[in-house]
Amino acid sequence: MRGVISAMSAQSSVGYALVRLVSALILFMAGYNKIFITGLDGVAGYFGKIGIFLPQISGPFIGLLELAGGALLFAGLFTRYLGAIFAIEFVVATWAKFGPLDQGFVGARIDLMLLVAGILFATNGAGKYSLDAIFKRPDA
Repeated sequence: MRGVISAMSAQSSVGYALVRLVSALILFMAGYNKIFITGLDGVAGYFGKIGIFLPQISGPFIGLLELAGGALLFAGLFTRYLGAIFAIEFVVATWAKFGPLDQGFVGARIDLMLLVAGILFATNGAGKYSLDAIFKRPDA
């Protein structure tokens, strides 16, 4: 068993990159859906219905953030900043799922996971396999 744990530990950078890539893909697709499927007016209307502050601004902002931020996160660029911004976004999203939408844990589980991923990226950066690491950015 120690051999398995040791082998897995040696691949921690790959595991970290996978968490970043999958989180980025989820965010990118959510932004794509908000912009190109639902439409920014639809997102703003939904945000207004559930009580999100300034829905005509926050709705389009979140759609664009998820689309562009998801792409940047996938590349591992500006990861700490994006992690902090996404963590804030998903504090609000989790509040909405538990509060106005009354969906509880079942409805908020993905939002909670992305909240924790945002905190992870904000505190640890992009990891070894990223553009932040290649460019040796000081805040990476």
